[in-house]
Amino acid sequence: MWQKFYPLCLWFMKCCLKGLIMIYLLLSSSVYGMTNTKKSQSPAIEVSGKVIDEMGESLPGVSVLLVGTSIGVVTNIDGRYEISVPEEGATLQFSYIGFATQTVEIGNQTVIDITLTQDFSSLEEVVVVGYGTQRKKDLTGAVASADIEAFRESPNVNIMQSLQGSVPGVQIGQVNQAGEEPSISIRGQTTISGNSSPLIVLDGIIFRGRLADINPGDIASIDILKDASSMAIYGAQAANGVILITTKSGKTAKKPTLTYSGSISTQTPTVNARLLNREEVLNKVKDVEYRNAYLAPDYIQPNLDWNFDNSELLPPLRSGVDNGTNYDWWDALTSPGYLTNHQLGISGASEFTSYYISGSHTSQKGFVMNDNFKRTTIRVNIETDITNWLTVGANTFGAFSDHSGVYPNMGALGRTSPLVDPRDENGNLVINHLGDNIVNPFLNAQADDRELKNRLSGIFYGLIHVPKIEGLTYRINYSNNLNWFEDARSNVYDAGLTGAVYKAHARNLDVTLDNIVTYNKRINDHNINATFLYGFNQIHYTRTYAGGQNVPNLALSYNSLEQAIIREIGSNAWEESLLYQMGRVNYNYKDRYIVTGTLRRDGFSGFSRNNKFAMFPSLGMGWVISEEAFLEGSKFDFLKLRASYGQNGNQAGRYSSLARVSAGDESRYVFGDGAPSSPGQSVASLANNNLSWEKTVGLNLGVDFGLFNNKIAGNIEYYQTTTTDLLWNMVLPRMTGFSQIATNLGEVSNSGLEIALQATPIENNDFSWNLNLNFSTNNNKIVTLLGEDEDGDGKEDDLIASGLFIGRSLGTIYNYEIDGLWQVTDDIMDGFSPGNYKIVDQNGDGNISPEEDRVFLGRTEPAYRIGFQNTMRYKNFTFRFFINAIQGGGNRYLGANTTSGIPGTTGTAQNANWFDFYDYWSPNNPDAKYNIPWAPGQINAPRYFSRSFVRLQDISLAYQLRSDFAQQIGVQGLKLFVSGKNILTLTDWDGWDPETGQGIGASNAFPVMKAYTLGIDVSF
Repeated sequence: MWQKFYPLCLWFMKCCLKGLIMIYLLLSSSVYGMTNTKKSQSPAIEVSGKVIDEMGESLPGVSVLLVGTSIGVVTNIDGRYEISVPEEGATLQFSYIGFATQTVEIGNQTVIDITLTQDFSSLEEVVVVGYGTQRKKDLTGAVASADIEAFRESPNVNIMQSLQGSVPGVQIGQVNQAGEEPSISIRGQTTISGNSSPLIVLDGIIFRGRLADINPGDIASIDILKDASSMAIYGAQAANGVILITTKSGKTAKKPTLTYSGSISTQTPTVNARLLNREEVLNKVKDVEYRNAYLAPDYIQPNLDWNFDNSELLPPLRSGVDNGTNYDWWDALTSPGYLTNHQLGISGASEFTSYYISGSHTSQKGFVMNDNFKRTTIRVNIETDITNWLTVGANTFGAFSDHSGVYPNMGALGRTSPLVDPRDENGNLVINHLGDNIVNPFLNAQADDRELKNRLSGIFYGLIHVPKIEGLTYRINYSNNLNWFEDARSNVYDAGLTGAVYKAHARNLDVTLDNIVTYNKRINDHNINATFLYGFNQIHYTRTYAGGQNVPNLALSYNSLEQAIIREIGSNAWEESLLYQMGRVNYNYKDRYIVTGTLRRDGFSGFSRNNKFAMFPSLGMGWVISEEAFLEGSKFDFLKLRASYGQNGNQAGRYSSLARVSAGDESRYVFGDGAPSSPGQSVASLANNNLSWEKTVGLNLGVDFGLFNNKIAGNIEYYQTTTTDLLWNMVLPRMTGFSQIATNLGEVSNSGLEIALQATPIENNDFSWNLNLNFSTNNNKIVTLLGEDEDGDGKEDDLIASGLFIGRSLGTIYNYEIDGLWQVTDDIMDGFSPGNYKIVDQNGDGNISPEEDRVFLGRTEPAYRIGFQNTMRYKNFTFRFFINAIQGGGNRYLGANTTSGIPGTTGTAQNANWFDFYDYWSPNNPDAKYNIPWAPGQINAPRYFSRSFVRLQDISLAYQLRSDFAQQIGVQGLKLFVSGKNILTLTDWDGWDPETGQGIGASNAFPVMKAYTLGIDVSF
């Protein structure tokens, strides 16, 4: 993570070493002066200039050498130099620790200004590995560091949106609502019904809140643990991967630095879809009524004796036909969204104390009415050295989010006809605007809604460098994470128009205490680093709810619940605790041979009586081949082989092993003849005293490399994992009185390949081009399930009803094969009609049956994922673009694209509406893509389509004002930028978005948004 802080580290070093540099300058000028005197007999050219870094900061102490000679100087405090060269055609070389060396042909130039770029390959880069850090070159497991700097200009509310597609093996889903959390998975699906989300660790403490609570501008680095060995330090919680987030500090600054970042973004759908307008709806009605509205036999010529009075349109719609109504419901309930971000921060450091303080405000108005999100955060990170052996600090933040507002009923919106208005002649909302049971979608949006989510988090720590024992440290971390929720709503149109109100309050307190002892010792060529951990975690949750229906007066909204005629109250609470110990030893011999061993023990209250504790071991090894003598002089600057093996777990639910008791309405009973019902309790689930955690065992093989002076670098990973004792609710016979019991069974395996490449094709004084390419593929397979063979064929039975098949992936699609659409002139199979899908009769018996005619069509998982990041710098301009692609190959990444939400009868279809990307069949459109559900066949099979896409996901152009110009206007630095998000998507998928899987169906019509952003970063 040092590359994030490196420019500021350099500035800090400049100030601290100012005196030494001055002495060095005097000495070097004397030496070089004598050298130049010897050459003074030849005609000399005086060359001068200034050397700066990418931030525009001057670099003192840069070596400027005349290639092929001993003539040279170093830059002064302001980064300036002057050198006498004997003749034209010579070459100057500029070198500085931590920066790429540059050479420039002098020619006839007398002024040469240079911008040095950081050479991260030459740094001892450090990454977070959990309960500590390691040099990247010492890693034995698969740990990826995310390049969050490349996406700073993107309009992302959640930091994980910045990483979408940019880290191999990490799958981050698309979002389509304001403030929404994206789905996250690492290296495929390792569970069937257990928790599939990765573990989030914030500043060394497990974070169980919303990632949207963390201001992206406060984050300094993100490291991701992907293999079983590196994840094993988190034991029973780490089977799905670990994401380590580190926030900023003031350690890299010397004087106080004030920064402001602001941006404004406009957001519109990536797909310009809409509901059918009046003319299209009228044609649709005729298409549905084609047997009457058109003439036989081909039903193409209009039937002049037919009119809309002969249709099945409801009276309000028939009136709309007559009076010319053409209301645009989609336009009325949507509008372009926007996103604004403002952040103010101050950081600095004195001799003993460093600090980082920030505040931010984010406001997002979604595309759909009332889909809004606001967030205000404040962060204070501070660290101070009390003595030369004691350091204390605190990382604290508060996040206050507002999700208030109820968006319209999107399912009803997608079915609403333009032939009706939402309001009557008096301006009042029409309840059943279509004249049926569909409720006006505007009604939901009339609610007075308050939804607040607040969080206060404090991590307090002390670090002791044990006196008299070099390398021994003790660190104590205490975390108190409190989040509370307020949810209240009232709507006069709820509860059958009688009005309904409610209020709910909830609180969650998460407390963690970690004791960490670290010992680091180097003896000659041997280096040992040992880490020991003992800690506990407790979580307490409570919620109280009160509400009512049939409210005579809602003038006070949800602040007068006692007016409700029908009242209800409820409350619930839960708690859980975790006790853990961990030991890790890293051994390094000559920076060449590396071994890492880890053992963690977890005790979790949610485990069953007989399995309260679990052990998680791992072992990793590395061989830095480039340190061997036989690779000297090769093209490899760095080459390392890695192998790791370990076990992780996936916790059972907190009460899943217990016999739980219910006190709901189903437990009420009558005691005595004619007596009213009394509250009671009943057993709701069976206990399983042997229920344990899911176990994931994994092998990871990796190679890290750097070539051609690290112009090309990267890593390749192959992994294979096996998850056993899957958490599963086994179905029980009804005669037991219970429908299921939580148990462990089955086995799932995952394997995959990941490739990450970084290259610098061009790098000179004015222009540089850096590119990053990542590729990943994953295959999962069900190895075993129940272990039963009820049909006696000698093979374990599949769970066909659950879509689970031995030897196939969890995303296997087992369904009917489609071969076009039945046409009016076809010899149609019994049970089907024109416009239905042609289902392939696999066995040729003339009938379609689930047992004989379903086949394996493919799978829902992708074949591979590709991310392509380009960064081009020209002087003070930086241009970036990122392309994200998910591909399915021949039969992968398939999705069922169906007309969900469109009713299944001709009458309801005529009264409904849909979006214009639904290419439905009619005699006038025989080559349509999709069937008609209003004339269902005996079997209605979905049709699957490829969701493959290539997306221009991020693009930005930034201008960094030169430092001398910035200082003239009174600022330390100034950057202006424009950026775009989700600008272009290439896909054959019909619908809102292939990545979200939203197809032609009318429900959940939340588009993925593209955004254009204008922003500024300024520091003082």
